[in-house]
Amino acid sequence: MPVSPIWERVEMLKGGKPLAGFCREVGLNYTAFKKSALRQSAPDSQSLEKIAKHFRADLHWLITGKTASSKTVTRIARRLKQYRKTRAWTLEEMAEKLAMNAQVLEFYEKGLWELSLTLINDLAKLLNVLPQQLLIDDTPKTPELKIFQASSVKNAPKLREDDYVSIPLTESSIAAGEPIIQENNIEDYVLLHIRAAGKRTNLVASRVDGESMEPMLHSGDIIVIDRDDKRVVKNKMYAVFYNEGLTAKYIERQNNLLILRPVNTSAQIQVVNLNENPDPVVGRIIGAWKEL
Repeated sequence: MPVSPIWERVEMLKGGKPLAGFCREVGLNYTAFKKSALRQSAPDSQSLEKIAKHFRADLHWLITGKTASSKTVTRIARRLKQYRKTRAWTLEEMAEKLAMNAQVLEFYEKGLWELSLTLINDLAKLLNVLPQQLLIDDTPKTPELKIFQASSVKNAPKLREDDYVSIPLTESSIAAGEPIIQENNIEDYVLLHIRAAGKRTNLVASRVDGESMEPMLHSGDIIVIDRDDKRVVKNKMYAVFYNEGLTAKYIERQNNLLILRPVNTSAQIQVVNLNENPDPVVGRIIGAWKEL
């Protein structure tokens, strides 16, 4: 008999434990639960609530298989991961401190599950931050976009401090793959003065991954990318989508190979086969924000 989707989710939380031991641990009626398992019928709602509560999992996901998709959840997930990495904790170490399965914590870090207020308070206590620091919406309002096209420097209008371009900050996979970035994929906005933006119109901001850019850039720093500028120019830095992450590299092309040269001289040079990955360059990097 094929495994039903709801039992696949139960098995994920169960983690290979014997059914009898799992029922004892969670506080389930073994006989009734075993009968449901054999028939692959959905467990009763009380059993599902107990499972979700025991593993601190999202009950809605457990029942329906649907994941969260709100900006608030995405923002909390990103901050949760940042706080964990700042403390140099592995997923397993932090999960243990929360009496939680590491895979469950990973779901929260990926923004796939809604967080209960109890869990948010527990996270804030563990991380020694206020719950508001995980919850507060401090996303800046999108400013009015003002572009001046003066015929000469002499006649250029005076620019005010509020003359900025609002650039969407999004995940690396979105920045690399989506020609038009949808509102629900935007985490935040980065403001760039129009002098720096110039006439560029296809700008996007994202975070870089890895250590090959140090000391110029650190993992997690924000870069602004001109996605219309992919011309390979010597000594210019480009954002490249590589190994499921965004990295900053000097690049050069040799036939069907793209050579990625790291800023960090101790890091290895990487090579992309353009026959296998024809468009890895997201665009030229025109600016960066670093965490000091």
